[in-house]
Amino acid sequence: MEIELTAEQRAFRESCGKLAANLAARWHRGRGPHDIDPPVPDDASWARVVDSGWLAIGLSEENGGAGASVVDLTVLAERLGYHAVAAPVLGAVIAAEQLQTWNAPSGLLQDLTDGGLRLAPALGADLRGLTGTTAGALAWDAAGAEAAVIPATGVAHTLGDALPFADPTRAVRPLGAPSAGLSALTLTAPGDDAAARLGAFALSLLTADLLGTMQAALDAAIDHARTREQFGAPIGSFQAVQQLLADGHVLVEATRSASYHSAWAVDALPGTQALRAARVAKAFASRSAVEVCESAIQVFGGIGMTWEAPAHIWLRRAHAGRSVFGDEHHHQGVIADDDLQRS
Repeated sequence: MEIELTAEQRAFRESCGKLAANLAARWHRGRGPHDIDPPVPDDASWARVVDSGWLAIGLSEENGGAGASVVDLTVLAERLGYHAVAAPVLGAVIAAEQLQTWNAPSGLLQDLTDGGLRLAPALGADLRGLTGTTAGALAWDAAGAEAAVIPATGVAHTLGDALPFADPTRAVRPLGAPSAGLSALTLTAPGDDAAARLGAFALSLLTADLLGTMQAALDAAIDHARTREQFGAPIGSFQAVQQLLADGHVLVEATRSASYHSAWAVDALPGTQALRAARVAKAFASRSAVEVCESAIQVFGGIGMTWEAPAHIWLRRAHAGRSVFGDEHHHQGVIADDDLQRS
């Protein structure tokens, strides 16, 4: 069984990393909470995202996409997390996949992939999952988005101003009135298997984003431990620091295995099985990402507590990603309930 990325996927990973690094460099995190750029990419940056094909690769060819696998998409998501890209790529990809699952017109989906229309996914007030009602609904990863669609009603809603959110690289916005620029859509509700697959799809992308975030924090902590000296020796020579980094490495690699399995399952297994695999992966990644990012701040020491250091960006992205589409407590509870019902 092949359990590693193909040569094409590794090449794609490298190209995604280069563009993600470039996009991240254009975002200004400032010197304090009142000096930070909103996570809205400028027109040139968004044009590069569109031209890269990131928004299209996961959709079917008849809808203007490339029909890529979910593993391919998680390769992209992991690089976005690694560089903490402040551009709503995952939100746009999830919104497009949701509409495709609900059999939206191909013309609408092609508008999304061409960058002519920017939509965000609508989640419930607790951000645990996609919502079918406007009551308390929030558009996630919605920086620069024009609207969010509630597929159950086929209505696109305008979006309000961004709300306070732990992750400064993503925007959460409340839904407003129906959009005057988008007519009501006639959509078809998916079957249970397709609906479960959609849930697994979203969870797999969030897991990969958390993987990239924790890998970035660990890599930076390792580099710091190699160069920072105390008592005449690199701090990486101290056993306490080594233990923190070794534990982080184990959690990162375990999350990587869970992430790849979750992504593979979305395309290879029935929807209910794929959703279970995705819940397991998201639960593990949610806890592990926060632990690794917190340990990285310990390794950085005093500088890790400052705004100028990037450590707080990784930690805040990890905390937010932990909650979005459900944290470990939510998914472990669902899995336990399912197991008890079958016993």
